[in-house]
Amino acid sequence: MQGHYSHQQIENWVGDFCSSDAMLAFPSDVREYAPAILVKFMIATCEVRDIEPADIEEADLKAALLGPIAKLNLPEGIKSKVPALCGKLLSHMEAEGRLSDGNLLGAYTRALSDAFQDAASGKPKPIVRPGSRLKRNDPCPCGSGKKYKKCCQNG
Repeated sequence: MQGHYSHQQIENWVGDFCSSDAMLAFPSDVREYAPAILVKFMIATCEVRDIEPADIEEADLKAALLGPIAKLNLPEGIKSKVPALCGKLLSHMEAEGRLSDGNLLGAYTRALSDAFQDAASGKPKPIVRPGSRLKRNDPCPCGSGKKYKKCCQNG
């Protein structure tokens, strides 16, 4: 990130948001974790390309949300609300005149909810191979006209 000023700016923006009426939409346990989560989110977003908070873009948000923020050790009830919380912050920042396109960026962040849940679960995605499995008695894919077992299976 650019410097101490940017870090302080982020903390001020998050503090303003957390003390606003916009936070009343979230349960009390989410409000308790919100300041720490949102500061880390904004710092990680800015660190993607080493930019100022007012210059963030969708790619920065995605990298931060699905990277370091998904790896945070949070209770499940809190973790499921993180994309909505971050999206609400971005929308609030536009309403306060601090971030252009904040509503659009907020909607994008909320749309990443399923991808965030996958990344936060820590479980690897199963490998899905295209097409059906080749069997012994199928025609050989080399085009010889022979059965696979008589042609390329052992070669």
